[in-house]
Amino acid sequence: MRPPVPALAVLVALAACAVPDPDPAPVAAAKPRVSVLDIDAVPLPSPAARPVYARFLTYPAPRAFAIGEAGGIAWTAGAPSTGAAVDRALAGCREVNRDRPCRLYARDQEVVWNGEPAADHPPPEGTGGPGWMLFVPAGTLHHGPDGRGAILWTHGRGGEPASPQARMPHPFVQRFNNAGFDVWLLLREPRADRNYDAVLSFADETLREAARWLREAQGYRRVIAAGQSAGGWAALAALDTPGLLDGAIAIAGAGYYVAPDGRRGLLDFDALLARVRDPAAPIVAVMFDGDPLLPDPARSAAAMRRALAWRSGALVVIERPAGLAGHGAGAAPAFNDRFGACLLRLVAEGDAAACRAAGVPPA
Repeated sequence: MRPPVPALAVLVALAACAVPDPDPAPVAAAKPRVSVLDIDAVPLPSPAARPVYARFLTYPAPRAFAIGEAGGIAWTAGAPSTGAAVDRALAGCREVNRDRPCRLYARDQEVVWNGEPAADHPPPEGTGGPGWMLFVPAGTLHHGPDGRGAILWTHGRGGEPASPQARMPHPFVQRFNNAGFDVWLLLREPRADRNYDAVLSFADETLREAARWLREAQGYRRVIAAGQSAGGWAALAALDTPGLLDGAIAIAGAGYYVAPDGRRGLLDFDALLARVRDPAAPIVAVMFDGDPLLPDPARSAAAMRRALAWRSGALVVIERPAGLAGHGAGAAPAFNDRFGACLLRLVAEGDAAACRAAGVPPA
């Protein structure tokens, strides 16, 4: 026998039966996503701020852009984390606005001016094997195989795990991402990262495998390889296979090599150039003054122009650009500001006009 139900409970139950169910609470509609690339949508305080935001877009995450009530703006990019980028941008904004209020407009690749945007689709899973992995780095735009293609970044050997920024793509890669290319990072474990002979290495072996996977498993129609130091050498080495790459960019990665301990002959630059078989993929090589690993840029540039003169594809050698020196100069903001458009338009579009505008002579 059931225990008696208290009268109040019965009345409540009867009332619940007598009253129709209220309409469900309205679900707040997700805010439409505003593209971070849409400069016209930014509430900039003046036309003079437009090129500032345009420059912000050419730099990678972690990044943030803030706008002040008094008309001042501030931004940062390449910060240790997204939180650090936000803090720096807001602090800089308050400083230029003399402590007047500031609001965050963009964070990484998201516009947050009117609150958090609707969730975006997650990037695809990557791939890998013993000693390497391939993935989409956080904070990049994802276009999918219906975009313009993929840019595959291969790092050098100088960065230890404690210094992940040394392995991240150089700032100019963000320009390719803005232009419709997905960014993929090929990460190698130091213990597996070795040379097989004076030309080939674990870096170019994994780059080839990654490029094939991007085409066959992900459906990209175009794959551009870019890299710094050993990563740039690997991009050039992969040009011994016609049609594998749609472009190669070597930043401080092409030239007559001298090891940190002074040994020569460990790598054979002439043999690397002689192995090139791809006749059409655009090539950009960048060589800096003051690079202890590639100390003879003039000789290296001349050898490259001579050895690759038979090809129909564009060749641009940015040789000893003024104001940029050292093995890591390709990561400097001045390099991106001056040559980023050159690399994008030459490799992605076959247009050398931006290179000429940057003072790069034809090869």
